[in-house]
This record gives sequence, structure tokens and C-alpha cells, in this order.
Amino acid sequence: MKNFKKAALMVEGAKDIFQSKTASALLRYRRSDCAFLIDNTHSENKPNIYSDSGLKVVNSVADLKNDTDALVLCMVLPEGTLPSRWIEEIVSAIKNNIDIINPLHINFGTIPQISSQLGGVDADSTEYKTMFKNSKAVIYNIRVVPSDLELFSLKVLQTKAKRVLTVGSDCNIGKMLTTLELNKLAKGKGLNSSFIATGQIGILIKGSGIAVDRVICDFLPGAVERLILAEKDNDIVFVEGQGSIFQPIYSGVTLGLIHGTAPDAMVFCHVPSRKKLRYTDINIPDYKFMIRMHEDISSIVNKTKIVGISLNCFDLSKEQALDEIKRAEDITGLPATDPVKFGSEKLIDSVTKYLFSNK
Repeated sequence: MKNFKKAALMVEGAKDIFQSKTASALLRYRRSDCAFLIDNTHSENKPNIYSDSGLKVVNSVADLKNDTDALVLCMVLPEGTLPSRWIEEIVSAIKNNIDIINPLHINFGTIPQISSQLGGVDADSTEYKTMFKNSKAVIYNIRVVPSDLELFSLKVLQTKAKRVLTVGSDCNIGKMLTTLELNKLAKGKGLNSSFIATGQIGILIKGSGIAVDRVICDFLPGAVERLILAEKDNDIVFVEGQGSIFQPIYSGVTLGLIHGTAPDAMVFCHVPSRKKLRYTDINIPDYKFMIRMHEDISSIVNKTKIVGISLNCFDLSKEQALDEIKRAEDITGLPATDPVKFGSEKLIDSVTKYLFSNK
């Protein structure tokens, strides 16, 4: 994948951090490698939600004037389709020899409205890199997965590295951020630790990984196992969680991650203000039920525990967040925090104590 240093982030019309998780993550973890925001709906009266990042906001790729080395598509597709406006920006970038980081499931080379304007797909294109005859630009497709994945072997149980997985009540709740923060703090404690990227945004931050939501379900646990075995001699590996066992749209990927990680410990993530599973009318269960379900399912492969709770209180004041943290701790008896508002020290202390103390 291209190692961009002056990226333009496509964040057109982003209404909240969940609609543009990619931009939120890049601005937190790779801010120095980002230079522009693209949003033609931005105005003084209706600023882009990331306008306080310090990046220059422009209307289109045409306004970049060759001052960028990559266009990163950071938005969730509206209605699951590629808007004509996006097609225009993609074509404009490629015509101007600007590389594109594509975290979507779509291969743009298969879209006639794009390829026909660029002379067709170049013969040197691969699944990972799409190129066109009339441009030097490359589209990096980061959601493509290896073709030689194997079934789960349970070799992951033999790693020196202790395995920590983030799980949670729903999708889009902060599992990736929690995983990254735990890894950072573990390194600060002198541990040889690593972050295992299992989604397209995590891959953008780390530079490697497998987008497991693209893996054929039978091979998903084996895909996660492969990533962990590559770093098996570390002290600890933090595996980025995806979806939720309670979320009917994404539960399959979550179960595959749990089994493939065979975690030695888990950290539970939750948005306190969210009462129903996203995209559904299903009520989110209570803490004790959710924790018990995760521990029971995980312990089929490796006996384990949830050792801390990471709360995403993005829409709450600090006082409200502290109330939710206390509530979670009172109900579960586990340490809880909001990593963004208050840091993750309580969580990493609980993780390391559970994993490395004599039990």
C-alpha cells in the first residue's frame, strides 16, 4: 500500500464520526500525513465536522493543484452505491496522476463510467492495484484479501504472545481506537506488543493486515490466526475487533474473530447513549448478559475473561461520561473508562495484571 505523506481526505457532507470513521482515525493516528479535506458542502455557516483539524478544506480534487500524493475515500457509501459526484472526483484524481487509497469493497476498474474516461484498465493491473492506460496513478485496493488462506488450525493457542481482543455491544463503537490505545500504552510499559489490523482503517494506520469482512467465512478464523502467528513471539498482541455477536448484520465476522484469536483476555466496548443496535430496532442487552455471552463463546476455544470496559461517550459531557463510567463499574465490577476523554491506563493495567500476574 502506498505510504502517503500529503493525503487529501474525501469527507463530503460527513455528519458525524461514524459516517466517516476513516477520517476520524487518520486524523488521530496519521495527522501529519494528511494535508487536505475535500467537501463541496463546506461553508462558514455549515463547516465540515473536521474543519477544526487545521487541514485546508477544498471543494474538489481540482483545487488541490498537485499538492497531494493521495486521495483517501473516507466516507461510508450512501445507500451502498457510488454517487456520480464521487465518480467525478475519482476520475479527476486519476487524470491528474493522484493515487487513490480505496478502502471500499468496490473495484473502480469495473465501473464503466470511470474506466471509459481513462482509456480502460491497464494490463498490469492486479486485484491489489488498479491502473488505467491514460494515467500514471494507481488505485490501491486495501480490502482485497490473500488468495491462499487456510482453515483455522488452533496453532494460535501455542503463541508466546498473549492475545487480547476488543469486543462489544454493536458495530461502530470504538473497538479499533481502544485496540490502538492499548497497544500504545503496552509499548510504553516496555512490552513488545503489536496491533493486529483486521479492518480497512486499521490497515491504513498500520500499513498491513487483512480486512476480514472480505474473507470467505470458512477461512476467517484462519485469516486472523495467520496475522497473529506472524507476531507470535511478542509479549502481547492486540487484535482489532469487528462488529458484534449481537449485531445481526455483522455477527458472522465477530464470531470468526473470537475463534481465530482464541483470546487470553478481552476488553468490552460500548456506546452508553446507544439503546438499539445500529440499523435495527433491536434493544441492546444489559452489561452482565453481554459479558457472559462473550466469555462463554470465547471459552469454547480458550478459557478467557473480559477484564475492562471501554466506553465511547463522544456525545456526552465529561460529567455525564463519568456517571456512565461509574455505572458500568458498579454493575460489572470491572474497570471502565472513555479512552478519548480520560485515557486507557485503567484498561491496560487490568489487562497486564490479568495476563502476567501469577494466577
